[in-house]
Amino acid sequence: MTGCKVFLALFVCPLACLTMSPCPPGCCCPGKSFLVLCESLGLRSLPRSVPLSTSALSVARNQLCNVDHLLRPFSGLQELSLSHNLLARFPRGLPPSLESLLLQENRITYITSGALRQLRNLTRLDLEDNKIRAIQPGALLGLKKLKVLTLKGNKLTSLPLNFPPSLTHLDLSKNCISSLDLPSLSALINLQVLQINSNCLRSVPENTFDSLPRLRSVDLTNNLWVCECDILYLYRWLLSGRLRMATDLVCKEPVHLAHRLLLNLSIISICPRVLKPKEKMNQPMLNSAEVVKTSDPGSYEDKDHLLQNISKEPTITKAQNLHNLPKTRVLPYSLETLTYEECLSFNISQSVSPADLKTTSFPEDQRCRENMTAPYPKSNASSAAGTRSGLPTSIQELLPTANPQMFSQRDSTVIVSLLAVLCILLVLVMLMVLTVLKKVLVHQQRVVPANERSVG
Repeated sequence: MTGCKVFLALFVCPLACLTMSPCPPGCCCPGKSFLVLCESLGLRSLPRSVPLSTSALSVARNQLCNVDHLLRPFSGLQELSLSHNLLARFPRGLPPSLESLLLQENRITYITSGALRQLRNLTRLDLEDNKIRAIQPGALLGLKKLKVLTLKGNKLTSLPLNFPPSLTHLDLSKNCISSLDLPSLSALINLQVLQINSNCLRSVPENTFDSLPRLRSVDLTNNLWVCECDILYLYRWLLSGRLRMATDLVCKEPVHLAHRLLLNLSIISICPRVLKPKEKMNQPMLNSAEVVKTSDPGSYEDKDHLLQNISKEPTITKAQNLHNLPKTRVLPYSLETLTYEECLSFNISQSVSPADLKTTSFPEDQRCRENMTAPYPKSNASSAAGTRSGLPTSIQELLPTANPQMFSQRDSTVIVSLLAVLCILLVLVMLMVLTVLKKVLVHQQRVVPANERSVG
């Protein structure tokens, strides 16, 4: 609205300023003095002859340092521009009728709760390009009609507390904000446009944008995104494509992913703890009260649900659950849900002693240790039996046990086999002997008749 009036004034002022009166010297007052433009005049104080009936006043691009309580008499003033001046603090004593207040490019460093207390009709507040480092909690809460708030280009390191629920457009770009405060954002049920680009955000907490039902545009570019497990919520949220927003978020860390687009990465490269999509998880995971079971452990949604349940448990609770597990060979956590840091925390937790953690070992561990530390027992059965007796019990169970009945059966089988071989050999020898004897007899019968014929 203000922009339209200023644009109109550029064409109307040359003629209107010649005919209208009263009007401050050097200013332009088109219409019936409802709009007064006193810009770029080098003013160090407000003009004294501004009509009290003015509804829109612009004293932008001057050298004003203090206007406290000078504008209170303008009871009908709805639009005020004090931009591009030298104001060191938020002006006091402004008329409650104001609906639009422009204070961009001043030197304001702090916003107190009392500065905005009377401005309950404000719908637009522009504080762009100041030096604001802090906004007192509750300073904005009384602005029940505020729709547009611009805090771009300041030095905020965190979100202001107690935003008014009426906000529809919020610009926090070009600050030093490093984290998003969930309570501050959750109250913005009417927020439609959020600009928080060019800040120091490294990740986005879980469910950050889920409480903003009317959000339709978000700008998160030019932040210090760390493309690790904590950014998975933002990664999935971007992939959902529910909003119109810039998705070219560039990773700053870790080093091997720097300068790469977040959405060009896979979940495994972002968070190696997460299993591959088709990999099955055969081991159960613990919830705070019961074992969590999923129909398809390989899907992303099931894994994310499990990760959320596990991550919500305190470390000590995880250790207690680990202690209460049955003594089985199934481990309580998989590589996906138990990080190295959590594993170390079990060792330093006061509520879980090393003795308690030992209860999850195999039942035969103690027996194995005793057998390994004990001297090898002596045995007179055989050299093989003596060698095996010195092994741990768990290994002995895997080796065949020396059974006398088994040896007798084996011996009888060997003996029978040997007897059979001997019988066969004996039969062959007898056949050979008989063959030799037959040949000898045949030879003798041939020799005897020949001798008898020679004698006769």
